[in-house]
Amino acid sequence: MNFPAAVAPQPTAHARVKAQQFAATITAPALARRETAQLLNQWGISDLIDTTSLLVSELVTNAVQATEAMGRFPNAIVTIRTSWAATSLIVEVWDRNPRPPILRAPDLDSDGGRGLHIVESLSLSAAYYPSPTGQGKVTWCQIEAPVAAEPGESAAPLPHRSPSVARADPDAYFDDLVVLRRVLAGLRALDTHLPSE
Repeated sequence: MNFPAAVAPQPTAHARVKAQQFAATITAPALARRETAQLLNQWGISDLIDTTSLLVSELVTNAVQATEAMGRFPNAIVTIRTSWAATSLIVEVWDRNPRPPILRAPDLDSDGGRGLHIVESLSLSAAYYPSPTGQGKVTWCQIEAPVAAEPGESAAPLPHRSPSVARADPDAYFDDLVVLRRVLAGLRALDTHLPSE
């Protein structure tokens, strides 16, 4: 039985999107899981790491296997695109094999064949579509996520601590030359450790 065919929902407003490529090798699922976890941490939705990592692992594993089924391609890759907008997180995985993913009947004695069933059960929706470039396909899933903030919108303000010592005269300036020289030397030291352009 073929996996359902449908185009992934396309977020239109306030989307955060990241695309990453991985060599189509046995290490791709682990690398994709790690990169996805880091991305979700950056986006502030670390609550979704476990579920999303499992989904990414299954989709990337299928993509690597589909690429291998076509024979050897030098420098073969799989690409993952993660999008977060509104209340959805969408994971799309591209591979060069145009054949649709196949939902196999679960076999209790088999080591594999459950990946797409896992994806379907953990997702709000999941399907595939032929790649717009005409090469390969994109298998995707969508999970519920917290409302994405607008890109310019800041998170809650950081806590502010009140000064431990109240100044008698807030307009007074600091004139201890020994301390000022140490601060200047520290700032100059920071400049020497800047990455070169």
